[in-house]
Amino acid sequence: MKKLVGLLLVVCLLGVGLPPLYYALVPPEMPTLPAPGRAIQVAPDVSVNALEWGSTGAPVVMVHGLPGTAYDWGPLPEALAARGHRVIAYDRVGYGHSDRRLDDAYTPEGNARDLLGLLAREDLSDVTVVGWSYGGPVAIIAARLDPSRIGRLVLVGSGGPSDDPEEPPALMAVLASLPVRTWLAAVPPVGLGLQRAISEQAFSGGEMPEWWLPNLAANFEAPHMRETYYAEGARFMESELGIEELEIPILLLHGDDDRLAPLAIGQWLERHASNARLVVVEDGSHMIPITHAGRLADEIDAFAGETEPAALP
Repeated sequence: MKKLVGLLLVVCLLGVGLPPLYYALVPPEMPTLPAPGRAIQVAPDVSVNALEWGSTGAPVVMVHGLPGTAYDWGPLPEALAARGHRVIAYDRVGYGHSDRRLDDAYTPEGNARDLLGLLAREDLSDVTVVGWSYGGPVAIIAARLDPSRIGRLVLVGSGGPSDDPEEPPALMAVLASLPVRTWLAAVPPVGLGLQRAISEQAFSGGEMPEWWLPNLAANFEAPHMRETYYAEGARFMESELGIEELEIPILLLHGDDDRLAPLAIGQWLERHASNARLVVVEDGSHMIPITHAGRLADEIDAFAGETEPAALP
């Protein structure tokens, strides 16, 4: 019996230790992100990579989720530009082509201050800020900290509280542990398989565009992405949301089949904001900026063009 246990232990150790050694000696070719856009300084010695569509029109600034890049928005920015908007989407600090975070503010509030730095640097005012997933709390907090440049918010599949909170699976804590995430980084095929499984949940089992998984894998290979991703995931709840304090109009766009940020979050945000309207996208997953780009562009364009807040239902 002892020999059998010893043999199993050796097999397990080899199974854990050999793959990282193999891939260190024979690294697979990994995808790369599309070319960077323009660098915009958001803090001393820290710049973000920004992509732009349209040169004139009402400004729209887009804040991606966790993880993510400016490239995640798919066809939506171009659709908004076609409707007459100047659109800026950027890689949040630590992701994609953006610089590493130099402070320890791996929180929605830290990201909100980066967003405000971008708006100030570009001298933008009366901006419609579109926050997707983790970008939702970032946008809310930025508007609370300094509403002088933000005219209205669009929150797409936003993260946040709900009246029906779900505890994250215990497996997530294991995957986020330092030994496991180090091993996943060292064994690319396993990491890629995990990225696919999570993406299938994000798209609620629907079809993914062919560029999605390569871009996601490329983002994970970005120099500062992993440390940023895990630090932000661990500190997501450290920032006070404060949506009750906002007086600006808020449009909530939420899929009815969102498996990462359930619809209950959008409903909670609508109830606690003083001037919010929830639009539920039927058959919508967490990825409605990609799967329902035309519908979202129409909703955002109409909302950004309102001269007065829409009447609440």
